[in-house]
Amino acid sequence: MLLRISAFILLTIALLSCRDDFSLEGDYQDIPVAYGFLNADDDRHFIRVEKAFLESGGNANANAGIADSIYYGDNEATVILQNKTTLEDIELERVNAEQFGLDREDGVFAESPNILYTFRDSELRLSAGNEVMLSIQRPGQEDAVAETVLLREIEINRPAETVRVDDYRRPLVMSWTKGDNARVYDVRIIFNIRELFPSDASRNRDISLEWVLSNAYVPSGDQESGNLVRFEVDPEGFYSFLGANLERDDDIVRRFVDFDVRISAAGQEVLDRRNLENANSGITSSQSLPRYTNLSGGIGMVTSNTTTLKTGVDFDNNSRDSLVNGSYTRDLGFL
Repeated sequence: MLLRISAFILLTIALLSCRDDFSLEGDYQDIPVAYGFLNADDDRHFIRVEKAFLESGGNANANAGIADSIYYGDNEATVILQNKTTLEDIELERVNAEQFGLDREDGVFAESPNILYTFRDSELRLSAGNEVMLSIQRPGQEDAVAETVLLREIEINRPAETVRVDDYRRPLVMSWTKGDNARVYDVRIIFNIRELFPSDASRNRDISLEWVLSNAYVPSGDQESGNLVRFEVDPEGFYSFLGANLERDDDIVRRFVDFDVRISAAGQEVLDRRNLENANSGITSSQSLPRYTNLSGGIGMVTSNTTTLKTGVDFDNNSRDSLVNGSYTRDLGFL
């Protein structure tokens, strides 16, 4: 069975990735840290749960590289997720995520083992719209708790199956229907191109190029009406992106296949964090920066995300002609 896991773990969109940006010192305290993005469509869910280390006179960077300094031991913490809609709950399994092919990125924090807490969706059966509560329980300590609502799937309404982008005066309009709690979006186009080598057909290949239109789109005004969201794309950008990301090669003939539209949404917690960071952007380095958290009794963010992909969008004949003969792409060998 295909293992689907959340954008938090895969780090597929920068907006939704967790951040290892805490480094705390002082009198020792047990402060849990949790990051997770729950997606109702995932077969398996992961939550990162660690502990902030505050030790007087210690070397924070050195401690960060020691796994025992950042992870709770087997019996030091119990992580519970409750579906408040169905009143069911489950204790998450503490695992080394490397067994799922999930390595921790390079940085100051210990890279191995990569401890996460996980459960299969079949064990709790999360659904869009469910309210959930994460609890981190430790002997002799108050529970650290976070709540969120699972987002509903996005339905992409536009673009149509075939689009025209050769008229730079007319933006390409995308639109989608969102769930009630979606607040911020990552919007991308993936171009699918076939590269042919007339002198050696064994080298023929399919390539994909990903164009990030926005990794933090927050609609406002006439960009949003009820649950309908609107996003405009500069048509010239299609050609300028391809021109900047494909190299001229006289040995290659290219065939434009189509493009896909991928839209991801995140919940209110991500928007709140973004707004706090923007509000703090003018604070000088000598001032204390407030940290966003929705984990009471700890630090971190537990939220929800969802992703929808529309495949096989094609250029019309005029747009294909501009791909072959236009100023940005005429030297790239498109047929």
